[in-house]
Amino acid sequence: MAILASRFCKVALAALGTLAALAVLGLAGCSPAPPEEGAKPKPKVEPTGPHASLLRLFPNVGDVSDWKAQGDARVYGPVANPAEGVEAVEADLPAGAATLKGYGYAKSATRKYARGQAETVTLRVFEMKVPQDAFGVFSVSASGTTFPNIGLAARMSTNTLWLVKGSYVATVDYSGTMDPTPVLMDFGRWVADQVSSAGYRPAILDNFPLKSLEGERYYLHAFATLAMLPFVPRGDAQAMARALALSPDTEMAVMGYQSSRPGAPNYLFLVRYPTEADAQAAYKMYVESYLAQSTYPPEQNIAVAPPVQSYLAGTFNAEENSLSDQLAKLLAALGG
Repeated sequence: MAILASRFCKVALAALGTLAALAVLGLAGCSPAPPEEGAKPKPKVEPTGPHASLLRLFPNVGDVSDWKAQGDARVYGPVANPAEGVEAVEADLPAGAATLKGYGYAKSATRKYARGQAETVTLRVFEMKVPQDAFGVFSVSASGTTFPNIGLAARMSTNTLWLVKGSYVATVDYSGTMDPTPVLMDFGRWVADQVSSAGYRPAILDNFPLKSLEGERYYLHAFATLAMLPFVPRGDAQAMARALALSPDTEMAVMGYQSSRPGAPNYLFLVRYPTEADAQAAYKMYVESYLAQSTYPPEQNIAVAPPVQSYLAGTFNAEENSLSDQLAKLLAALGG
């Protein structure tokens, strides 16, 4: 009888219109056929096109608990490219665009997610041309006092998580009334898991003494980025920029160390120039000309050693450095 009823249901559906078929099925006690046993879930649709490598780092429905994307991701780049659906990065981050452009910034994307009516997440992923520049953007931009074990490095404030892995930097911003930490960690781990390359810290950092302070390790190329760091003395920013002659071909690293004054680390800096001649020229301009003539009190506390090969090393806090002389350890690592 069950077989005859099933056949009747199929015939009714094929022969009658929708409403009539539903009426017949109800009268006959028919129900929709159950799904086939062993049916596989629909495969995940992978992004395609010129931005596929970036867009695959954004979760879809079900990837991060019960969060749902609110529209498609928007793609940004150094300049707008309407033909490829790319907007200028200034449209997304008016204040942060200059920092990105101080590194090898390739492109980025932003997507919003929601859970219920009162919680939202904004996920941004930045693709850099090389892993060391991804670390650089992270080093000068991330903030917070918590350092989760995600990716190559991560840093978290109350409502924002920064992480770096491979050539990518990601930020997760939470808005809502629930505990933000599990949300930030879930999104951060998911993004990090999609990046196969661990990435690496710039080799210039390996020259510094051990036991630098967490969150006080910076890597950059442009003077504009250096000038963002609040602890850098700059009595005459334009003259200082000319003297140091930083460019895309230079690497600069800064690390902070515990000092005798709480909240006032001893900051060491190291600049690698393309050639020894460039390092010698920068020393003469910055030390023998600029600093020698500066009347700005904080700049009187800067000490710079003569160049070692193509490196220029110094401290922004000579008084504090004199207590444990971290600069001497840095010079020793350089062979000076």
